Amino acid sequence: MSEVLMIGGDVGGNVPPALAIADELARRGHRVTLAGVRARPGDPQPTGVVEVPLQSFDDVDITRATGTVGQLRALSRLGMSAAVTREVRALIAEGRPDAVILDGIMLRALKHALRSGVPTVVLFHSLGAFWADGATRGPVDVLMRPFGMRPATLWGAAAARILPTDRQLDPAGSRSDVPAFDWVGTTEPGAPPASRTPGAPPLVLVSLSSAWQSGQLEVYRRIVAALGGLPVRAIVTTGGVDLEGELAPLPNVEVRGRVPHAELLPHVDLVVGHGGHSTTLKTLAHGIPLLVLPMNPASDQRLIGGVVETAGLGRVLPRTAPVERIRDTVRELLADDAVRAAAARTGERLRAQRGAAVAADLLEQRVLAGR
Repeated sequence: MSEVLMIGGDVGGNVPPALAIADELARRGHRVTLAGVRARPGDPQPTGVVEVPLQSFDDVDITRATGTVGQLRALSRLGMSAAVTREVRALIAEGRPDAVILDGIMLRALKHALRSGVPTVVLFHSLGAFWADGATRGPVDVLMRPFGMRPATLWGAAAARILPTDRQLDPAGSRSDVPAFDWVGTTEPGAPPASRTPGAPPLVLVSLSSAWQSGQLEVYRRIVAALGGLPVRAIVTTGGVDLEGELAPLPNVEVRGRVPHAELLPHVDLVVGHGGHSTTLKTLAHGIPLLVLPMNPASDQRLIGGVVETAGLGRVLPRTAPVERIRDTVRELLADDAVRAAAARTGERLRAQRGAAVAADLLEQRVLAGR
């Protein structure tokens, strides 16, 4: 069996696909070391995977209120830091793996990994359209060009470009002007809906990211107020994030911290989310419609919200939407048979994808064969 070194850093939605693929490789007998990424409390732990810190990034805590500048600084540090790159080079030199899998953000480390002679794979964690349009065109590409770190060039030199998302939903899925992504399907697990108790109110799950977002508390409060005026039961999960204030429950709205969504989703009728890739794909894999309020305009959230609405799987509202508009939209979605049916069909399709297994197959056939 092969030695595989996976390297990343916890910036939110990149954690679930890394854990899923690491777990699948380890179950097949490969020796997997996972640096900088670890399961959070309550989440499934990968089996037989050696987890080690990425010490140059280990002090970053995405749940803390760092401000928008702090968030951008953390992403820049993972992508461009000399200290992170030195540590990646040392991990490769000391571990002498048969393959390295790097987070798509880590451009500087990727440049040096490609020079190491070890087959290097890039792992992405959102829709291909986000990476293609957000990094290979415009200011990111212009800024990286003088440093010899144009994203498209570095990604193109990798042995594989694993994209654990749904090609049918991805606007880049039918385009020819994007990097040669290896669409493997979602790694997010899903389950069919559990049986409902006759006469029970619909259950609404609210989650605005496991990472701190600017203005998060105020948006949560408006959502809670909106749901409080509806004949529903709601659970708000704050993901252990520092909200910088109290979020009070209501008689029909329960507020919790970090809760594994897999425990709740089979019983949920609607998810109110922020448009994060992991949360959105997990919700859709359970066949549940979404109301998306994108929280971070610099992220993939607006793109994902637009994809959800265009596909007839839910609606998008601005994060500034007033209580009445949120309430009306939730009411409309819960009564929309067409949206519910489209979400159910999408859930069946996503549950059949087995993204982690497809990614492991690709790695074994293209990268690890003969090593």
